[in-house]
Amino acid sequence: MDKAYIDETKGQAICCWDAPDQKSVEDLFAKAQVETESIRLVVEYPT
Repeated sequence: MDKAYIDETKGQAICCWDAPDQKSVEDLFAKAQVETESIRLVVEYPT
């Protein structure tokens, strides 16, 4: 995990992972036996 954020209005933690693809993240969570609410692709733009 690279970064984590909290959506205070929804009471939800949002974790940002740097991975080569979505399947890599899905496999990691499956191996840890952790369910995810959703996995979304995001693009980070340099400031």
